[in-house]
Parts: sequence; structure tokens; C-alpha cells
Amino acid sequence: MAKDKPYYPNASIASIDILAKCLGVSPKVMLDLASKTESSYTEFLVSSKSKDRTVYEPKFELKKLQKRINARIFAAVQFPGYLQGGIKDSDSPRDYVRNGKCHAGSNMLVSLDIRNFYDNIKRESVEDIFRNFFRFSPEVCSVLTDIVTLKGKVPQGACTSSYIANLVFHNTEYSVVSYLRSRGITYTRLLDDVTLSSKSELSDEVLSEIIFKVSGMFKKHKLRIHPGKKKIEIAKDSRSEYKVTGVWVGHGVPKLRRKERDYIRHLVYICEQEYKKDPSVDSYHELWNRTSAHVATMTRMEHSQAVDLRERMSKILPVFGVDRKTQVIVEANKLLRRDISNNVRIGVIKTYNKTMHSLGILSRTDRAASRYYKRALRRKFSGVKTIQQFWEE
Repeated sequence: MAKDKPYYPNASIASIDILAKCLGVSPKVMLDLASKTESSYTEFLVSSKSKDRTVYEPKFELKKLQKRINARIFAAVQFPGYLQGGIKDSDSPRDYVRNGKCHAGSNMLVSLDIRNFYDNIKRESVEDIFRNFFRFSPEVCSVLTDIVTLKGKVPQGACTSSYIANLVFHNTEYSVVSYLRSRGITYTRLLDDVTLSSKSELSDEVLSEIIFKVSGMFKKHKLRIHPGKKKIEIAKDSRSEYKVTGVWVGHGVPKLRRKERDYIRHLVYICEQEYKKDPSVDSYHELWNRTSAHVATMTRMEHSQAVDLRERMSKILPVFGVDRKTQVIVEANKLLRRDISNNVRIGVIKTYNKTMHSLGILSRTDRAASRYYKRALRRKFSGVKTIQQFWEE
């Protein structure tokens, strides 16, 4: 049952030994990893249209431990409906479309972005989550904070960071949401993207008041609104994008605008033309996959045209040429010759999944070979863990 604030139903973890048992590692290994996090990440730069950002990928042992923290601690948290990002919830799935749906049919939108969100979630805020939300013992809080932070902050790219982002306002956000709700205003947050909406247009005085209220919550954690990304929009303004996390919400349900739908239809047409030239080249595979993702977005938003576009895409599937077919069969034979033990490395599991996917594409031109290798690989890998099981068990 959804609550107005996050809720952790399990018992407190009172000691280092209990924490280690919960995470399935020895206390020594856990403490060793906690003490050397600065050397346990690979740092790289990711470029986007707006800016470059540094991402930190945890190395194998730390990543496995963080995955277990997610599966065995964070996954037990019951998150309220106003939190929409980075949460696994089979009963009420959260994503950018669901986030948009919360604001669909409104007449006014306020979009706010938390500036440098992850970099500015400091160690003390993380330790507060473990101490005052989970109510773990001080030594357990300290070790967990060491494991999920890097150089005194939350690293963007770590497995645990989105859960921490959802819990950073655990003791204040619900009261802000309650206050806004009493004013007829809907609030959601998808990690660092905050959206407020109202069925009626709000006066400048009320807008200033509610933004000040949300900003005050951020300031308690030394976070602040990005001034260049604050937007106030009115639905009836034809010049307004009126989007929430990339989804147009000018009607009662989230939709793509006509211009976006026309673009996707044009992409499908381009695919059809390129298919006639050569459906086996890498560039066509890339084009088809990109277009298919756009069609999936239309399907997710229940656009009626999506069914026809998906049908057209199914008739122009990419295929493999002779060289790629040979490469796939060589990879399949390598896997069949591999010694499979109880401790199969993650790289082997990924290669198996990739090869099975490639065999699915091969079935479009050589069904017999595809079926033979798929059956043989399934038998050989029948007892091997999935990627999720590998990381979390």
C-alpha cells in the first residue's frame, strides 16, 4: 500500500556481523572494500547536448556488494507515488511516462532541476539516511556510507546512487508534498527533476511561495535549484513545450506531439527504403534498432498508429550477411566448448546472452542453424545464473 513517505518494514541491522551476513560476505571482505573505495571505481566522461558529466563505474567486487545492498536493503523500501525514478515496483511501475501521467491534463506546470544533484549529496546526508530512516546502528551506518559514497559524496554511476537520491529528503519531502496537495498542486520527483502542476493557473505570489517551499527543502541538504532550468508553463500557450521529463502532457494522458509522431513515421519509411538496399549492413541494424525504440515509445503511450508501425517494422527486420553468420556460429561453438562450472564469470554470461540474441537474428535467414545452436546452448547453460542472479545472490 502506498504511503505518504518512504517506509522500511524490516528490522534494524544492529552489528557489523549481521550486516555482513545480510550481504553474504565475510566481515573482513566487507570492511576491506569499505576502506578502499577510492581505488574501486573507473572514472569516465559522458558527453551530452547540455554538458559533459563525470560518471563513476564501480569495479567488480564493489559493484557486486552494492548490487546486494540494493537487493537486500533498498529494495525492501516502500516508496510513495510522488517518487518516480530508479525504483523497481511491479505493482506500480515508475518511469518517465508514469511521471508525465501524474501531471497530464493540468493547466500549469513548474519544472525544477536540482543543480549537480549527485555531486552535492554529501556523506552526512547519506549517513543520515542509514541512521534516521533505516535506524541501523552507528557502526553499520558508517560502513554502509563508506561503501556507497566516494570522496565524501554520492558518485553518479554507482549502483546504489538512485536509491540514495530517492531517500535524501526522507524526513521532509512528504510534508512538502502534503502542503502542496492541500493547495491543489501535484508534486513528483524523478531523481533530480521536480515537477509541480495545477489544474488552475497560479498567481505569481502563489508560484513564488511554492517554489520557495521546495527550494527550502533542497537547502536543508545544501542543494539548490538550477536557475537556468526552471520553467513555468501554461497549457494554453501554443509556444509552450508543456512536457514533463520529455513527455507532452497537454491532454488527459501523456502523448507525443504530432511533429514527433510524424518524425517516427518518417524514420519507419526510411527503414523501408534502406531495407531494399541491404538489410545486413551494420548501419541498417543501427537504424532499425533506433527506429524500433521510437516505435516502442509510441506503443508505451498507447498511440493508435503504433500497431501499424510495429507491423511494418516486423516486415523489414535486419539480417546477417555471410561473414556475420560465420562469426555468430564461431562464437556459439566457443561457448559450447567452454568448461562450465558453478562460478561462471559475468563476462561469459554476457557473451551467452549476446550470442543467443544474435542467434535470434540468424533465425531470419537460417532457421535450422539457429535452432540447433540455441538448443545446444540452453542445455549447456541450463544451470547458469542470470545476470541479475549473479550480481544479487
